[in-house]
Amino acid sequence: MSNVEFKGINETLQSLEKRLGTKKTKNLTRKAINSGAEKVEKRLQSDMLVFKDKGYTIDEVVRKNATYRNYKAEAEIGWNGPHERYRIIHLNEWGYTRNGRQIKPRGFGIITKSLKKSEPVYFETVASEVKRNL
Repeated sequence: MSNVEFKGINETLQSLEKRLGTKKTKNLTRKAINSGAEKVEKRLQSDMLVFKDKGYTIDEVVRKNATYRNYKAEAEIGWNGPHERYRIIHLNEWGYTRNGRQIKPRGFGIITKSLKKSEPVYFETVASEVKRNL
């Protein structure tokens, strides 16, 4: 996810904390972020069908539930599994150089494009989840 911060998020969180308390606000925030991250994860998996040969790259996409770090809640999406596809994700995403020649693999830039396209869906999901749980 990108580090985009919309105007008013801090003010909204502060007013929620005043209204609901810190603990309930953190729980609500974590639930909302997890819902949004789940949609981003599903979209990323569907966009990555370009990489599919045996499907290991798609199967090894994992999402960590939201946690608080440095007073910010965040969830992470990455790769983990028995086939260790995380090792080649970077090469597939950004390409590599072989014998002085730039190699751009099939699916070059797919992950970045998918995450960029998922931003509005993520923010809409988080906002609707917060509104629904109030």
